[in-house]
Amino acid sequence: MKKIALLLTAIVLLCGCNTYAQMKNVRKAKARLNAETPNLVEARQAIEPALTDSVSKNMADTWFTAGKIYYKLFDQEQKKEWAGSKADGELMAQSLAKSYDSFVIADSLDQMPNAKGKLKPKFRKPITEMVKAMQNGFINSGSFYFKKQDYQKAIKMFEYYLDYPKLKFWTEEEREGYQKDTMIDDIQYYCGASASQDGDSETAIKYFTKLLDVYEPQEDMYQFLIYEYGRLKDSVNLLELYKIGVQKFPENPFYARSLINIYLNKNDLAEALIWIDKAIEEDSLNATLWDVKGRIYESEKNIEEAERCFLRAIELDPDFEPALGNVGRIYYNEAVEELDRVNAIRDDRVYRREKAKMKAVFEKPLSYMEKAHELNPEERDYIIALRGIYYNLGKGYEKKYEEMDTLMKQGR
Repeated sequence: MKKIALLLTAIVLLCGCNTYAQMKNVRKAKARLNAETPNLVEARQAIEPALTDSVSKNMADTWFTAGKIYYKLFDQEQKKEWAGSKADGELMAQSLAKSYDSFVIADSLDQMPNAKGKLKPKFRKPITEMVKAMQNGFINSGSFYFKKQDYQKAIKMFEYYLDYPKLKFWTEEEREGYQKDTMIDDIQYYCGASASQDGDSETAIKYFTKLLDVYEPQEDMYQFLIYEYGRLKDSVNLLELYKIGVQKFPENPFYARSLINIYLNKNDLAEALIWIDKAIEEDSLNATLWDVKGRIYESEKNIEEAERCFLRAIELDPDFEPALGNVGRIYYNEAVEELDRVNAIRDDRVYRREKAKMKAVFEKPLSYMEKAHELNPEERDYIIALRGIYYNLGKGYEKKYEEMDTLMKQGR
């Protein structure tokens, strides 16, 4: 029993000595920090053990001192950078983050009541001044890590910037100012871009989703989200994004084609028609929607309804290239089928009579294909179709046939 008592006494004395040593370290850190020629390295070495001691770590003064030391280390490197000298980017970034964290802890401890139950904060004013001054440093530090391709650290630095409106020590007016900061959207974009570069699709999606319909150009955010959901093979969210894309960006055929492909892969054309009819009900003058509906009917082999939808799209927008090409393709395929039928006729008199009608059949897709090609000269399907049309029209179209033949061979 006596041995146990002696052991406990020794432990208490040891703890007391350690706490005394850490308090001494806090004083030493302050002395090195506030010296005429500050020694920031020794100040940091002195303060860091005090941040884990059971007594000194619960004192606002300890964390405030640490915050000031880290802030001075950050500022020292920042001034080198401003002067055009070589700065230690890693030291600058890590000191900045540690300063911020230390000041947040210092402020929370500083706001606690003392032994008499009274609030007597000492550090809020200097803390707010330094935290305000360091905000832009997080943009620079995030950029530093982004250039190093250390994307997770870049995100962390950018997120410090985004956390400013949440800090507890602002006045309501200051908080409102941080909430209205025009850089917030840009920083969220940087977070999303960093996450995407790192293959962290879930984080990228979190930030790009926040920017939907608020960040310009808007379509980029949808494209980024489509890319990330594609990485995750999330067909549910991809489908929703394609639906939105068809309606918000009708001039871009990517969304309509992707939407149709999903439904085709799922063999769910009935659901596709239900969706497209709802969309047309809301926006009946959208040429893209009518073109999509035509593609769905065409996939169902309902060519008559497909033709009607494509023609409606062209009526709404005479320069809508996908619908022009789709109508041209339907008419061209019909012409080829009719030509095969005629070529199979064995009665020479009947053959010549039916063959004479073929010019009008091949003229039917001509204007649609020519205009589609004019609007999108790189589309190989239009070149192939026009080559076939000109060949079958024969006299008067020889030069145009040669032109398409050359283009087709160039694209081999």
